Amino acid sequence: MADRESYLVVGGDSLVGGGLIKVLSRRGERFYSTTRRKETVTEERVYLDFEDEDSYKVPADVGYAFIVAAATNYERCEKDPVAYTTNVELTPRLIEWLLKQGIFVTFISTNSVFGGERPWPHEESEHAPGIAYAIQKDEAEKGVKKVVKKLGAEESLNIVRLTKILDKNTPPTPQWLAAWKRGEKVTPFSDLIFSPMSVRFVGEALATIGRKRVSGDLHLSGADNVSYVDFATALAKKLGVDESLLSPTTSTAVGVNIAFKPTYSGLGMERTTALTGIEPQKLADVITDLVEQTNNS
Repeated sequence: MADRESYLVVGGDSLVGGGLIKVLSRRGERFYSTTRRKETVTEERVYLDFEDEDSYKVPADVGYAFIVAAATNYERCEKDPVAYTTNVELTPRLIEWLLKQGIFVTFISTNSVFGGERPWPHEESEHAPGIAYAIQKDEAEKGVKKVVKKLGAEESLNIVRLTKILDKNTPPTPQWLAAWKRGEKVTPFSDLIFSPMSVRFVGEALATIGRKRVSGDLHLSGADNVSYVDFATALAKKLGVDESLLSPTTSTAVGVNIAFKPTYSGLGMERTTALTGIEPQKLADVITDLVEQTNNS
C-alpha cells in the first residue's frame, strides 16, 4: 500500500471534515477532499457527487476514505425525501464502489441510533432510533454492512459513531460569549443533555483511526453526560465569568421544541479504546479546546 497512502475526505467542508483535514495537514499526511461544486475543484479538491456515479473517480494514490458528508439537519430529514435518498441509498452505493477499488472506508454515524434512553451503549449494543435522522443513519449502517458482507470486505471498513461536536462557532457558544462580553445573562437549558467533544479531539481521533486501520464498529464520545447548564457553568468558570450571568431554565419553560432530547448521550468506548488507545474526552479538555480556539481566532 506504499503507493496508496493518501486519504480522501468526502465532506471536507463540514465541521468534522474540516477538523480532520487540519489534523491530516498538521501530521504531514497526503489527502484530498471532495466537492460537489465544479468551480471549486483544485489539485486537492476533487469533484464527487453522491447522485452521479460517473463522478466516482478518485486519485490513484488514495487508499483510505472518510465518509463524513450526510444530510444531518433533523427537520430536513423529517420532511425532505432527498435527505433519505442521500443518507440511506446513495451513501452505501458510494461505499460499495470505494470498497471495490480496494479502499479502506470509515463511515461516520451518530450516537442517536441508540435512542438516548440507555447509559453508555457500547459499540455492539442494540439500536433504538427514534427521530428521522437517527432512523436514516441506522438504515444506512445496515445497508453498508450488507454491502460489506456481500463483498467479503469486513476488514476494510469501520463505522465510527460520534456524540455532539463543538467548535467556537457551534451554537449557543458564540451567543453566550457575546452576551457575557456585554455583561448580560445567558439562559442555558437544564433539560438538554449531551456528551460534548471538541472538533480538535475528533479530528485527532479520526486521523489516528485512519492510521491504525481498525475495522468494525467504533465510538468517539465525551467522557461525561452533562446538561447545557453544566457546560455553561464550566465554560464561565474557565473564562472567569461571574456565575451571576447564568440564569438556568428549561426548553419546556421557554417553549423551545427540541427534536432530540436524550436522557443519556454518551457512548461506551471500551472496544475503541482497547484497539486505538483513544480515551473519551473529558469536559474540562473540551472547554480548554474551545477557549484556546476562541483566543486564537
